[in-house]
Amino acid sequence: MRIMKSFVDGIVFVGKVVFSLIKHFLIGLFVVLTIYPKYFGIGMVYLLDRKKREQIKQKRGKPIIPLIMMILSLIIYLIMVFIFTRWYVQNKRIEYLQDDILNSTVRIEEIENDLNTDSSTGENNEIIADSNYSDVPYIDVDFTNLLNTNSETVAWIKVNGTIIDYPVVQHNDNDYYLHHDFYGNATDLGWVFGDYRDNFSTFGYNTIIYAHNLINDTMFGSLSNVLTSSWQNNTENHYVKISTPTSNTVWKVFSVYTIVPTVDYLKTSFTENEYQEFLNMLTGRSVYNFDVPLSTSDKIITLSTCDDAGTKRLVVHAKLVKVQYK
Repeated sequence: MRIMKSFVDGIVFVGKVVFSLIKHFLIGLFVVLTIYPKYFGIGMVYLLDRKKREQIKQKRGKPIIPLIMMILSLIIYLIMVFIFTRWYVQNKRIEYLQDDILNSTVRIEEIENDLNTDSSTGENNEIIADSNYSDVPYIDVDFTNLLNTNSETVAWIKVNGTIIDYPVVQHNDNDYYLHHDFYGNATDLGWVFGDYRDNFSTFGYNTIIYAHNLINDTMFGSLSNVLTSSWQNNTENHYVKISTPTSNTVWKVFSVYTIVPTVDYLKTSFTENEYQEFLNMLTGRSVYNFDVPLSTSDKIITLSTCDDAGTKRLVVHAKLVKVQYK
């Protein structure tokens, strides 16, 4: 009987909550559709129509509430127009920068075999950790123009199955490129940047790359593709390509997930035992089983951004499987 009573009480409580939500929604809707427009209309008439103004004065006196409502409405409207216009212009500028950089940078996706050989020694400069990845092409980038434009350029990143195809920059802190683009212009949209602790020449245990998740899919806006079944079920998507002035690398994705803001996946220094526990933690968080073996001899990269709602972090981890030294 006690269980039955608890069950009934729970149903009644849920019913009350739903009824309360519906009631307050209808009250709010009534206010928006009747009272608010009414006061706004009275305020506009008072300002624009002299005859109506006198009639309103005779009936109501000076309509303080309508005037206040109207003024606040106009202020809010102008603020929203400014914010939207600024957002639109910044997004368009990012798209323009992206196209300009892509069009002015030489990138080769398929690398011929003879590019893997050092002409001076005749030695093969390619390291393949697993023969399963021997046919996965590198991306090779000419950094001449990029470095002339921004000397803090350290790499180029391409994520399969997304539109992420950008130069990566690095400052002496993790704040500057949250608020500046590739050309150093101030913008809230930022750019793709490496953690200040990263070493893109040798790659450490955990190389971290950040960018904003933008609504027009630029920067890391399309990284959310990794959470879709269509991306996960296509094995050709499971690669991240990074080119630097000294090497080209291929990384195999082994973990993707969203998580409340935390810094536990942003560590870069470990003992051997700590690193194994770290890898186990990252693998255990993944929303998809990539079935990629990991060991303490592996190097990994971490891509970090906000999720689409902006309340969590979207994280991708991949391990190094191929290196080609230039």
